[in-house]
Amino acid sequence: MKCLICGNSRFDCIHNGTRDIPEIDVIRCTECGMVQLDNNKYNTEQDYSKGGMLKKSYSITTDKTENKEWKTWLLETEQDDNRRYKTLKHICAGKSVLEFGCGNGGFLRKIKNVASNVAGIELMEEAREYITKSDGIKVYQAIDAIEKNYDVVCMFMVIEHLNNPDEVLKKIHKILNPDGIFICETPNANDALISKYECRAFENFTYWSKHVILFNSNTLERIITRNGFKTRLNTQIQRYSLSNHLYWLAKGKAGGHMKWSEFNGNDLNYFYASELVKLKIADTLWYIGDKSDSSIMEQENYGERN
Repeated sequence: MKCLICGNSRFDCIHNGTRDIPEIDVIRCTECGMVQLDNNKYNTEQDYSKGGMLKKSYSITTDKTENKEWKTWLLETEQDDNRRYKTLKHICAGKSVLEFGCGNGGFLRKIKNVASNVAGIELMEEAREYITKSDGIKVYQAIDAIEKNYDVVCMFMVIEHLNNPDEVLKKIHKILNPDGIFICETPNANDALISKYECRAFENFTYWSKHVILFNSNTLERIITRNGFKTRLNTQIQRYSLSNHLYWLAKGKAGGHMKWSEFNGNDLNYFYASELVKLKIADTLWYIGDKSDSSIMEQENYGERN
């Protein structure tokens, strides 16, 4: 096996097993620090299309994803949808916007108020049908079905699920207009709960078979720029509050931002988040890139992993 980013074949095993598949190990490249699974055979498009990730991620206990109320799912993602909308509305105003992996369509519902037109790509069959029927938003099953170019392509919490991100990034580059913008959000492999606090309970929770790759700021920029993009902004954000971290450290469980809300003062969270971003150990990576001439794409590409 070679590192997806640098081609190195030497890895350190940093975690035995994932939360759902004990046979999968989590490994880190000794050269560039890329974190990935030692195999991705459990990460299939069929599982996503049938709602498998939704069941696992949102703790659905029934066999049918439709038994989870859509309004509940929308409420669970509303905070992130609002944050993304507020951050990106000036970029997307008057532009055509495509969201790759649009989930329940929460962001698209909001950004369509300022964009010239919006569309999504989503593997989950129920989501495609629901968004199209309820909101009149076109949602494609795959990027190969796209028949037009877009001004902005967004990818929120998706790239870590891709077995071959280089292939997808090349296709995104192709469907962007010449002055197009690509926006990517993904978990940080160097999250403070892992890299600073060494919280074993969080490691056991965050490593799972659907997160086949975890980037840091450097490896994310490296894979995006080699596929034809020029960096406009490469930074981090902290989505979860200090109370969330305290709860993980004290109880070994998620949900502290709701259970210990007395620690959710705006000033306290702002300064805590600012320090994490400064140290590059916030929980989320945030990248904005401009489309560059495809002729300058780097040839450094190690393709799909076996």
